Amino acid sequence: MRIITLICLLNSIIFASEIKSITYDGLVRMSNLIANEISDIKVGDKLNKEKINKAIIAFYKQDYFDDIYATFDENNGNLSFHFKEKPVINNIEIKGYGNETETKDVEKLINIKRGDTYDIYKEQYAKEIIIKTLEDKGIYGSVVEIDNIKIEDSISLVFNINKGENIIIRKSYYEGATLDKDEIESLSANRERHSWLGWLPWWSNGELKLKELEFDNLRIQDVYMRKGYLDAVISNPLVNANFLDYDAILMYKIIEGKRYKVNGVEIRKNDDISDIFPIETLEELINIKEDEYFNIESVRNDIEILKSYIMDQGYAYARILPDLDKNEENAEVKVIFSIDIGKKVNINNVIVTGNTVSADRIIRREMLIAPNDTYSITNIRKSENALRRTGFFDKVQISEIRVDETSMNLLVEVVEGRTGEIMFGLGYGSYDKLMLNASLKERNIFGTGMSVQFYVNYSKYSQLFNIGFTNPRILDSEYSSSINIYRSYFDNYDYVENSTGFNISVGRNITDTLAANVIYEISKTNISDFSDPVSGGLLYANYFPVNGVLKSSITPGLYFDNTDDYYFPKNGAILEASSEFAGLGGNAKYIKLFGKAGLYYHLKNLIDFNLILRYKAQIGGIFGEIGNKDIKGVPITNTFYMGGIGTVRGYETYSLTPKDANGLRIGGRYMFTNSIEASYGVLEAINMRIAAFFDYGMIGKNSFNEINRMSWGLALEWVSPIGPLVFVFPFAINPQPNDNTSSFEFTMGTRF
Repeated sequence: MRIITLICLLNSIIFASEIKSITYDGLVRMSNLIANEISDIKVGDKLNKEKINKAIIAFYKQDYFDDIYATFDENNGNLSFHFKEKPVINNIEIKGYGNETETKDVEKLINIKRGDTYDIYKEQYAKEIIIKTLEDKGIYGSVVEIDNIKIEDSISLVFNINKGENIIIRKSYYEGATLDKDEIESLSANRERHSWLGWLPWWSNGELKLKELEFDNLRIQDVYMRKGYLDAVISNPLVNANFLDYDAILMYKIIEGKRYKVNGVEIRKNDDISDIFPIETLEELINIKEDEYFNIESVRNDIEILKSYIMDQGYAYARILPDLDKNEENAEVKVIFSIDIGKKVNINNVIVTGNTVSADRIIRREMLIAPNDTYSITNIRKSENALRRTGFFDKVQISEIRVDETSMNLLVEVVEGRTGEIMFGLGYGSYDKLMLNASLKERNIFGTGMSVQFYVNYSKYSQLFNIGFTNPRILDSEYSSSINIYRSYFDNYDYVENSTGFNISVGRNITDTLAANVIYEISKTNISDFSDPVSGGLLYANYFPVNGVLKSSITPGLYFDNTDDYYFPKNGAILEASSEFAGLGGNAKYIKLFGKAGLYYHLKNLIDFNLILRYKAQIGGIFGEIGNKDIKGVPITNTFYMGGIGTVRGYETYSLTPKDANGLRIGGRYMFTNSIEASYGVLEAINMRIAAFFDYGMIGKNSFNEINRMSWGLALEWVSPIGPLVFVFPFAINPQPNDNTSSFEFTMGTRF
């Protein structure tokens, strides 16, 4: 860079000349008007060398120019500033850093944007930031080469990254420690690499995380506090790294001290709460026990329990301060909770924002806390979960805004999700072969919370047409209603089943998580096209009335859901129970009891690992005689069949069933299936997870365990732009010779 001031006339007389005009040569991205303001030189001023130098420096500080100089023409009195502008950065590309999300994150850090002026110092700074960011991730020896591609007056910057190597902690030493190494490192970001399981996501890969290293001694300190070592001293870490093979040794020095037991728990209250919260009531909430080893995590949990209890009575600004009274000689400690509750708080206002589609009332009706209510932290948390369970919103957050000592506002911030779905699906199953489905569904039509659906599912062996409408809150009350009209076709191996019917239901929310409903259904089912027209047709004819099965039934049921998300529940339970009573007319007469359960637990509650554990089960029993066309009984089209998604994966849909003496599939009166799943988030940004599962089920005509089957496999779960998809790769365990197994299954539009 250079700054040149060229004045053509050097004698003192010339510098007394008057400036009659000012021009700017080479100025492109700055207007003359702005240039006049920056130079602070006007027509009519006397020529002044110092003022011109100041103007050039002022222009240079704008960071637009590589070169600036000035000339003066004594003949016409024209002062001219000459500029050579810096090129503009028209494109930035980072190659070799990582995936798309990681690359976008580092682009934000390098402080260079498209449209900026090019500067060699900015370029070098960006290079240093990239290397430093990689080192924070434990990647050392990286090389960043920068290509400057000039295109006319602009430059395209390409950062070519040759990533170095991760420094691997091969050994870690904790001098003076008696605790197990795995226990000491349980909370640490930097841990010794597991000898042969380091490639698994839940085992340590040993990669050095330099940015986290300074906090690891505090994490180790916390481990010791959980074990009762209140006096433990943890040194700063020492890392001995070999940059030839990128191996490292991690070392700490630990003085453990004595291990303390709890010799008492004391609650100290201010005078304001003596009558509101009796000591005995608060003591009953505490889980810390005397004569047990001290655990700082138990103290934290008890603080949260006490705080939630007090805050649920309206004391939103309650404070609980823990203290420890140590007896070093006896290695005993008394835990003291000092409580200051403040004043009782009421809700002043509930402010809703972010709802561009959903009406305010759709959000407010899910809230368990409203203006003028007494503050309750539990009701606020339940309200957040209730809003998430609607499936209307991608994000829900309720924030507290303090108004004064006795009142606060609640700010409910939502981000609208995708509630309308127009889906065209193409899938393949080992039994159904090519499957086509299409649906038009809106779960929040016009922002009213009501849903409407038209669904078509077509394959070689099954077709389903369904039109449905649901109002989950009639006039924003606790009552719900729905109606569905359907027609189905199903090739059940030995015969073809055609059904037409409709159902209507009325329900009521008992609590925010529990609902009851009653469904009335009427349907007509005809059976035809037997696989064996002679024996099969004649034999199956004994199970079906000539004019088909007319079913008229009523089904009361209960539904419980306290999960924290619609598509991907992480914590909570979904429980269903129903009793179908058929025989209100028609020729089907039976009682069917059915129950389902889904239990969810996020492992992040215990450790920093994004794994969701699931347990799903269903159980059913039918009471009535199966398949006698001469009396009212249980049509075999309404019995239980096992196999496929929802029961035992790895076996073809509905292929597992009891048979009669002639070998005909007649379904079971009893069925139980359950599965254990572990779902790991592989790409959280696009809601994609991979799950491993184990399924076990049993079915029978006279008892549950007449037929038993097991399977295991993997499933790819994805909330895609066209809706939730599941791709299942199952493996049947010890299938029997006549079993129909499957190795791939596919479904869409269901919760996980």
